[in-house]
Amino acid sequence: MRRYMRLLGVYFAINFKSLAIYDFDFYFSIAGMMIQNLINVIALRFLYLLVPTIQGYSFMALLTTYAIASTSFAIFRCFFINALNIAAYVRKGKFDGLLVKPVNPLFQLLNENFDEDAWGDLIISIVILIISLVQSHTQLWLLPLLLVICCATSLIFLSLTLLGGMASLFSKGLADLSEIVYDFFEFSKYPVSIYNTPLKIFLTWIFPLGWVAAIPQATIINGGQWFFLIIVPSVAILFFILVYQLWRLFLLKYQSTGT
Repeated sequence: MRRYMRLLGVYFAINFKSLAIYDFDFYFSIAGMMIQNLINVIALRFLYLLVPTIQGYSFMALLTTYAIASTSFAIFRCFFINALNIAAYVRKGKFDGLLVKPVNPLFQLLNENFDEDAWGDLIISIVILIISLVQSHTQLWLLPLLLVICCATSLIFLSLTLLGGMASLFSKGLADLSEIVYDFFEFSKYPVSIYNTPLKIFLTWIFPLGWVAAIPQATIINGGQWFFLIIVPSVAILFFILVYQLWRLFLLKYQSTGT
């Protein structure tokens, strides 16, 4: 564990130095993501000028759900975005290099690249979350707990990306379903109650996107059911463990592009 923590520090230093080389691009990317999030919030507000409630959710309740989901997804993009490049690694033969090194291949893959845009996304998402909590008269001591939950639920997005990446391992990089995680993110931004029953079951128990934001908002913030502070991260971690075990099985079956 100590070895991996030291390696993590080295990877962080290298990645942030690489971002600093293109400092103006880095800052413009952050500003761009902030503007994009603000536009999304404005669009949501205009919607509520026409429809006061959606399935009983007020604007502030939906904004809280949106902010939690955005924060979780931004954490995924900040630290796990390189999982989207599995297909490219396989096609170019770089994935073979990960397998021969004496370090966990997934650990290497996730830490070889960061997404500079995501930091602006993370900052504005946290700001929106704070505003929504204040406007909803929710105690701000919940904020650090929600951030811990967002760190855990970011593993759900990582797990879905790995599931898509497994298609790349199986097809030697020809198929790539990793990008579908962006479509899944759209589902996580809204209350599960607005979907039909089969989709509710799918988003709760198959691909647990409802646990990213909708369930924490309904149970912890609105319902005051504090035991969900433990249940939500547990579901996210359990889902990641299951997917990771499947990932390991696919690695055993993986054949290099050179074979």
